[in-house]
Amino acid sequence: MLGIYTVRAGSRALFQNPGSSFRSISSFRQQPASLPVRAEFSTRREVLLGASGLVAIQAIKPSGSRSYSQTAAAAAMSGVSTQDLEAACAEIVPSLSGESVKGNSGALATIGGCREYTGAPFFASMTCLKVGADLSHTFCTEGAATVIKSYSPELIVHPYLPDSHDLKINPETQKDEAAAAVKEAVGAMNHWMPRFNCVVIGPGLGRDELVHDTVKQTIKDLKERNQFFLVDADGLYITTRDPELIKGYRNVVMTPNKNEYKRLGDQLGIDVEDPDSQKRIVEALGGPTIVRKGARDIIMDPDGGVIEGTDVGCPRRAGGQGDVMSGCVATFIGWTINWMERNGKPKDYKFCDGRVPPLSLAAYGGTLVARHAAANAFASQKRSMVAEDLIDQVGYVVDQLFDEL
Repeated sequence: MLGIYTVRAGSRALFQNPGSSFRSISSFRQQPASLPVRAEFSTRREVLLGASGLVAIQAIKPSGSRSYSQTAAAAAMSGVSTQDLEAACAEIVPSLSGESVKGNSGALATIGGCREYTGAPFFASMTCLKVGADLSHTFCTEGAATVIKSYSPELIVHPYLPDSHDLKINPETQKDEAAAAVKEAVGAMNHWMPRFNCVVIGPGLGRDELVHDTVKQTIKDLKERNQFFLVDADGLYITTRDPELIKGYRNVVMTPNKNEYKRLGDQLGIDVEDPDSQKRIVEALGGPTIVRKGARDIIMDPDGGVIEGTDVGCPRRAGGQGDVMSGCVATFIGWTINWMERNGKPKDYKFCDGRVPPLSLAAYGGTLVARHAAANAFASQKRSMVAEDLIDQVGYVVDQLFDEL
């Protein structure tokens, strides 16, 4: 197997000068002394990516042992560089033109939202639109639908998920009624699911048994159609309790945070303190690509390839940041798959000279956008930053990172 290179890219400029803001590039350039920006950086994209002046590359041998560390400027490399990854991401970002029609830039869906949690699915769904998808649907319970619709008229909201409270059903004692409710919901959702490039499963699902049973069957149906989906938040709770749902399936990305990662490791009998824990988890599941969220997002594909993402971001941990990242990654998954289909690429095609699988590239692009959006939002809002501040930034960041106008 070819060695996949861990790419370490990042900027600490915001922490050295937290008063700066990437919202205004002209004002940013008027403060050259306060930021360690290399003199040769000239384009807006380069300023955004290269405020630290350094891009460190750490190579990973196929065995997993670290072999060297150097800066990108030091020497030519045989592995995957940040420039390679960014160029590939820029290639798959849809161009905007008068010839475009609705749907060319992706149709996404989020399955999530219940009476208690209406913000999470909204953050994920709205992020898809703000990153640049044309259509974004939300599938939620009836108790959440009106609330989510009130947040924005841009989202297409389907109140299909059956909720025990809404339907006045006790799944333990009314098994026939519960099974009928789940069957009806799955049928209604399957009418729509084939239309989507990628489906986000999890934000705000809650713990209702009818909801979970519906989601489990929907996952099985998505797999039957070989569709792409991303599992996060409460979706991870469901798949961690029943790993067979996603074992062996390669068209899925999982995005666990620290606590979710530990629960997954415990379920599989893997010590997450083990330096090789992510490799062991990926091998145990035998299919999904896993984005381990942390100080740096570590992306590992089922063949063992690793991309270690940027340390750009912010010290604020507001509720909903993970949902924003899910929307970013899902949109990039949709774009990646669309690009491959438009260009007649085979299913086993890999980017960057055959080194980076499609889902790893999409995960890299999505996490990169989410982290830069967080950095921008924090620069402007500081301690008061919330998830919606990130959503305001994601489209701007895509344009600046990938020069797509």
